[in-house]
Amino acid sequence: MKVSGQILKMTHEAEDPIRYFLSLDEKPTLISDKLGVTVTLSFDGKITCVECGRKIKKTYNEGYCFPCARDLPENDMCGVRPETCEHEFGDEKDKAFFEQYCNVDHFVYLSLTSGVKVGVTRHYNIPSRWIDQGAVQAVIVAKTPERKLAGQIEIAVAKHISDKTNWRKMLKGEVDQVDLLELRKQVITWFPDELKKYALKNEHVQTLNYPVQSTPAKISSHNLDKIPEFTDTLTGIKGQYLIFESRVINLRKYSGYHVAFEFAD
Repeated sequence: MKVSGQILKMTHEAEDPIRYFLSLDEKPTLISDKLGVTVTLSFDGKITCVECGRKIKKTYNEGYCFPCARDLPENDMCGVRPETCEHEFGDEKDKAFFEQYCNVDHFVYLSLTSGVKVGVTRHYNIPSRWIDQGAVQAVIVAKTPERKLAGQIEIAVAKHISDKTNWRKMLKGEVDQVDLLELRKQVITWFPDELKKYALKNEHVQTLNYPVQSTPAKISSHNLDKIPEFTDTLTGIKGQYLIFESRVINLRKYSGYHVAFEFAD
């Protein structure tokens, strides 16, 4: 079987284990049933912007051309630093984006990826956000009515808990043992006083299982720009990574690239 097209990040269904789908030309192809299969992945040299479709030589901010990365509201700084959100004070495009994506309920959460991390996401992105990170457990600790407030809580908590993931440890399943419910009690005390009213104390811990048979002894990330084609056996999927016998590849990094996957019979 062979499928090809412009690649976007994988989509998934929160089953046990998680079901993953390639997104090629925005068409889903189930891939989590291909563990143990030899796969040839090839990049044909063509890259197009995931927003406007123009042909480009390199991507910015995971798949965009430079003008779209610079000008679109979704690529503003508050995408990674939600406490800086100022879309409500911008132009009409910014204000429309604010009403649809920023002025909506947001969750602050704790997730176990390699260690514990704190993060923020829109309410409808649970558990998708955790799956994209490769989290094995997660719990919601706060719900706010807009993005900036969630970001302010995240900043306060991040003084004590990282907001980063060690991706190699995450892929190998080397996860710190942490009681998220006990940690939540401590975390809430770190909220700014005026934001403690947004704390949630009764959310349950969610557990996520990934389709992984094995990981390489040494985690090496494949670079399609340097080596545009390889053949290897698929042994797992976690986060946005495909795991092979001798390498891993972060598909989200190559959003906008035109690639082909050929699966051995």
